[in-house]
Amino acid sequence: MNRPIAFCLLFLGFAICPVTAQTPSVKVKIRAAVYDRDLNLKPVPHLKLTFRSLDKDNDKDRADPTVLQTTLDGTAEAELPPGSYQVSTSKPIEFQGKTYLWDLRVQLSPPAHVLELSNDNAEVTDLTGGRGAQVDSLAEHFRELKSSAVTVWQQDGHGTGFLVDPSGLIVTNQHVVAGFTYLAVQLDEKRKLAAEVLAEDKQKDVAVLRVNLANVPDVAVAPIAQGPGTLLEGERVFTIGNPLDKEKVLTTGVASKVDRESIISDISISAGNSGGALFNSSGTVVGITTYRKGRGAGAGLTGIVPIAEAADTLAAARTKAAGTPPPSPRLLPVPPPIKYPLDALRAVGNKPWAKDTYYFKLGDFDVEVVTPVTRYEMAMERASRAEKERQKRAKKSGAPPEDEHQPTDYETQYDSVVLLNVSPRLKTDFWKSMAAGQGQVVMRFKSDFLKMRLLCGSNEIEPILPSRFPVTVIGQGGRVYVDDASYEGIYTYQPDAISPTCKEVSVEVYLSKEPDKPLVKVLDPNAVTQIWNDFDPFRKALESNAKTPPK
Repeated sequence: MNRPIAFCLLFLGFAICPVTAQTPSVKVKIRAAVYDRDLNLKPVPHLKLTFRSLDKDNDKDRADPTVLQTTLDGTAEAELPPGSYQVSTSKPIEFQGKTYLWDLRVQLSPPAHVLELSNDNAEVTDLTGGRGAQVDSLAEHFRELKSSAVTVWQQDGHGTGFLVDPSGLIVTNQHVVAGFTYLAVQLDEKRKLAAEVLAEDKQKDVAVLRVNLANVPDVAVAPIAQGPGTLLEGERVFTIGNPLDKEKVLTTGVASKVDRESIISDISISAGNSGGALFNSSGTVVGITTYRKGRGAGAGLTGIVPIAEAADTLAAARTKAAGTPPPSPRLLPVPPPIKYPLDALRAVGNKPWAKDTYYFKLGDFDVEVVTPVTRYEMAMERASRAEKERQKRAKKSGAPPEDEHQPTDYETQYDSVVLLNVSPRLKTDFWKSMAAGQGQVVMRFKSDFLKMRLLCGSNEIEPILPSRFPVTVIGQGGRVYVDDASYEGIYTYQPDAISPTCKEVSVEVYLSKEPDKPLVKVLDPNAVTQIWNDFDPFRKALESNAKTPPK
């Protein structure tokens, strides 16, 4: 092996070695800001800038560009080698009906360089087609703050929360997270993180969660209003909600009454934005929206908790966060970005499908594997039965023939996921039936579902959502009477969860009474292949989307 040899000169007993001079780096500071119609400067936060070297003798820098991101005040700093660079932004920002994109060449020379990005050196596109449309200021705040709104997932549903601290603190309703062992926060359609409850106040219906944002630095923090005059009666307000299967949406309204204990507004509050932030017209948080669904006391009620009511809970959360490590920053599985192709489902038609492939009994439970194909087929069957019943009633009543009604409840798009549904079975309670008399049959559930695991060989497949729902049947139908409650499980998995590439696919179901003794079912290889083949149209659509260049 050839080794470099350093030569030194001996002079008066001292070794003198030549020193190679190093080229000084350039301290680069970026300021990104655009001015509005009134010439007020607005900083551009979270703007990603790519510095790509144009010097031919710097191959490494040409291959590995430097990516910077501005902070909340629209600034960023770095040290780079001197030379010529192409500075560009990959995504345009939208502001007051226009988009701004930067792509310019700069020459960096020691010791420092300040790069100003503004309206003057941006590529500007007028989204209004030159008609001079005025964009609502609340819509501007919405675009700036919508990444601060998150979806809070637990076992039997979801709510909304909002990020209030770059350390990962999230405020939401206490009833959204109360008593659940599984909690996760979804930032967008691709990123979801494990969450933990740091502090909660049941009386005020406020909870503070924490996530680890180490892998997602590009989210906005919702600023909390401070001091007097944060919200005036008659002031416009808005929320950012997370309805199912939709992008984050803006809802606006007017505050009609404001005091320390409550805020009254005509703004629409639904399950989609319960736990979300109520913003004033300046874009700062003044309240927390609340919606209670379901049955029982307080169900269906809506309201707004003033953000001041969360101050003590937030302070307690910060104290606890300072002394405990955060959750894992690992991204959790989410549903694929595209729905199952509807045309592929329509092509199935009314062909018979092998129900036994997707259904089996396991102890005291019925287990069903649900794919978009089986959901479509079951919906078609229900719609067909409903149509026959409708025609039968019309004929019996002697009404004139009606136009044929085309059932459309199955004409929908399904998520490209696999569902595993575990339901407890019913059995006759002999002694209660005897006591009831008159031929009455009293039934109860055989067992309670605790949890489930899907395994590929010995490796557990992580679910997208491990849902556990209470099942209550109280009622009488003919001679059968059921008065009991139990739990069922509906676990959601990604489309490749059940795959022929696994040596063995098995399902483990755990009972509440025997949490250490799972019931085990090894899936038939033919069933595994059929379930895998159900997603062939999805995989083709995903491949086609990957080949299609973005517009």
